[in-house]
Amino acid sequence: MQAIQNTTPQTAGPLLSANWKAIQDLEDVRQVSARLFPQKLPRLASVAYSGVCVEANLAGGDFYDFFDNGPHRLGFAVGDVSGNGMASALLRSTLQASLRALRLTGLTSFERQLTLANRLLLESAPEAMYASLFLAEYDERSRRLRYVNCGHPTPVLLRGERASWLQPTATVLGLFSDWQCTIADVHLQPGDMLLLYTDGVTEATDLAGDEFGPDRLVAMLKVQNGLPLSMFLQECVGEVRGFAKSNPCDDLTLVGLRCLASR
Repeated sequence: MQAIQNTTPQTAGPLLSANWKAIQDLEDVRQVSARLFPQKLPRLASVAYSGVCVEANLAGGDFYDFFDNGPHRLGFAVGDVSGNGMASALLRSTLQASLRALRLTGLTSFERQLTLANRLLLESAPEAMYASLFLAEYDERSRRLRYVNCGHPTPVLLRGERASWLQPTATVLGLFSDWQCTIADVHLQPGDMLLLYTDGVTEATDLAGDEFGPDRLVAMLKVQNGLPLSMFLQECVGEVRGFAKSNPCDDLTLVGLRCLASR
């Protein structure tokens, strides 16, 4: 036992040294990946919000982010880079960093931000790799939600017992040089619940090959909507993983926003 404890990569041979280096590199990737998720959340009086991402591997292609867009305004994004592994993780980091950098420069136009992000992915991504993205801003003074859905799975808005979907308003990023988008908007009301997700949620399959699907997602939302938001998202992850009966083959990402009665 003592001999094992004293073994180091330098004394155990080149193979162990290589394995040790690979493990350390993966741990570095994991730590950087964790830092890419929001560390500080701006507070708003009229909305509660939270996000969760369960990565299938140490480095995944999903991400979510929240942005402080000034007084009474919250920006947020959910994205999913095609494929998996290190290539997807690197491209995800590129996309997320570009969105943060463009915001910090004071660029507020959705069209300009996303046009530049699309160009960056075209120049950086291997052929046939792309990203879906939902980018939005909520203004609590008007309760108006402006958004662009770039080929991303349609978020569901639950108002009472009625569910509606925020449909795509643009194509995915990174495939087309001639890229354009349309900005859509919706007014949120007290009690509304908006749930964003990646395809790892709705495309999770059970042992028979059936997908979790949007209908189960809405049913889950209606049943568990009364829970505190962070608990609700964890319950959703548990529902999806329980349905799949195994570890997910894709990342699972969920972001929830609940519109409150008080301002």
